[in-house]
Amino acid sequence: MKLDRILIATDGSMAARSAIEVGLETAAAQGARVAFLHASRIAERLYVPDDAGPSQEEIEAADPVLHDAAEMARARGLAAELELYSGNGTAEVADTILGIAGGIEADMIVVGTRGRGDVASAMLGSVSHGVLNNATVPVVVVHAQTA
Repeated sequence: MKLDRILIATDGSMAARSAIEVGLETAAAQGARVAFLHASRIAERLYVPDDAGPSQEEIEAADPVLHDAAEMARARGLAAELELYSGNGTAEVADTILGIAGGIEADMIVVGTRGRGDVASAMLGSVSHGVLNNATVPVVVVHAQTA
C-alpha cells in the first residue's frame, strides 16, 4: 500500500515523540507528505472569527509542541503541515483527529499511547483507543521509547 499523506497527532509527551519518529520514518520510506496535529489552548488565541486563520509560520512560532515536531521533520528533509485545534477531552480529541485525517485525506494516522491498559483506559478514556476503534484508515499506535 502506497502512502501519500500521514497524519501524526502529538501532545508533546514521550509517547507522542516516539510516534513522530515512527511517522517520519514511514513518511521518508514512502515518500509521503506529513501533517502534525496538536490540541492546545494556543489555538484560541490564534484563530479569530471571520479570519483566514494563522499561517504555518505563526502556528509554529506560537506552539512549541508543533515547532519541535516541525524541526524533527526538517532534520529528515521532510516538509510538514501544521494543524492546531483547541479541543480537550478524550472523545473530542479523538473525533478531531479522525475529522482532520478525513479532511486532509490521510492514508494513515500515527498516535502515541501512554499504555494505561484496558481497565484504566475504559475508566479514564483513551485518545488512541478512540482513534483506533473508529478510523477508516490504518492507525499506528506507538508506545514511548524507554532508554
